[in-house]
Amino acid sequence: MNRYDVCILGAGLAGMHTAIELHEAGLSVCVVDPKSVAGGASETPVGLANPATGRFANRSWEAERCLEKLTARLEQISTSTGQKFYRNSGVLRPALSEKIAGRMRENVIQNEWTTGMVEWKSSAEIEGMHPGLTSVEGGVWVPVGLTVLIPDYLHAMHSFLKQHAVDFMLGSEYSYHSKNDLWEIHFDDQNSIAAHRIVVCAGIYSKNIECSKHLPFHAVKGQTALLKSDQPISFDHAVSAQGYFSKTDKNEFVLGSTYEHNFEHENPDEQGKEFMLNRFKNVHPKLAASSQVISQWAGVRASTPDRKPIIGRIPTKKNLFVFAGLGSKGLLYSAYGAGLLKDFMLNDHPVPKEVSVERFKP
Repeated sequence: MNRYDVCILGAGLAGMHTAIELHEAGLSVCVVDPKSVAGGASETPVGLANPATGRFANRSWEAERCLEKLTARLEQISTSTGQKFYRNSGVLRPALSEKIAGRMRENVIQNEWTTGMVEWKSSAEIEGMHPGLTSVEGGVWVPVGLTVLIPDYLHAMHSFLKQHAVDFMLGSEYSYHSKNDLWEIHFDDQNSIAAHRIVVCAGIYSKNIECSKHLPFHAVKGQTALLKSDQPISFDHAVSAQGYFSKTDKNEFVLGSTYEHNFEHENPDEQGKEFMLNRFKNVHPKLAASSQVISQWAGVRASTPDRKPIIGRIPTKKNLFVFAGLGSKGLLYSAYGAGLLKDFMLNDHPVPKEVSVERFKP
C-alpha cells in the first residue's frame, strides 16, 4: 500500500492548485478523482478571472492577491509545458440599465481599486471599444481580467505534476476511513493507498462526506454553449453582462452561463440554451443574429451562503481538511485559496475568517 503525506480528493481547480502547493512544500501527494482531471464543474470550457463581479461589478474578496497568485501559476504552467491556455483579454462590463450604471460607477469610485485594475467607461467609449454592444450610460472595463481555457489548463497542470512525482488515481470510485493515525483509501479496482492527511476538494460532492454535512454547500447548475459566427470576431476582450461571452477562435466564442438553483438533471438542455440566447440578444444583437450554437456543456458548482469558499480543518475529524464551495469564482479563488490552506496545514497560519470553515459551526 503506497503511503503519502496527503491525499487530495478532487482533480478540479481547487484540488489541482492544492496539489501543486503541497508538492512545492515538499510533501508527497496523491490526487484522487472518480472521474478524471477536470471531470466535474471545472470542465467548463472557458473561465474568466474577473475581480469585478456580480451585477454591479462588486470588488471580489482579496481581488488583487487572488489575481496575482493565479496569474503567476498560469505563467508557471504555461512556461513549463509550452502550452498557451490563457490570455490577458480584459473584461468589459457594460451596464444594461440606469440603475446598474449608477451602482457600477459607485463601486469603481468607492472600492479604492489598485491603479489599473478597473476603469469607468462612457457609452461612447464602450461603443469605440466594441461597436454594437448594448450599454446604458457606460460600464466598467477590467483591463487585468483573464480568459482561461480551464480544461486545457488543468490537463497541462496534470502533466506538470506527474513529471514532478505527484501521483494520480483517476476513474475509480473510492471509500476511505481512518486507521491508526492514517487514512486508508480503497478503490473499486481493489487498489488501496494510505495518507496522513486528506483534503476534500470535491466541489458539490464535498457535501456527501459524513463529517462535513453541516457545511452549507448549495448546488448551482451552470450551462454554457459554443457558438460560431458567420463573420470574423473583431474583439479580443471578454464581455460580462447577463452572463458572459469570450472568443476562443477567429469566429467562435463561448457563451455562458445559467445559474439554476432548482434543476432536475445535470445535462445541457434546450431551456438553458434559449435562456442564454435570449439574454445574449439583449447584449449584442448583431453578433447574436450572425451566430449558431454548435455544442453545449453543463456542470454543477458548489456555492455557499456568502459566496466565498470554505477552507480549513473539519473540526470533528483529525487530519481531514476541506477546500470547496468556490462557486462561480472558482478560477479566481482557487490558486490563492490553495496557498492559504497550505499555510494553515503546514505552518498553522490561521485561515482568514471570511473563508474559514469555522464560520459554519457543526
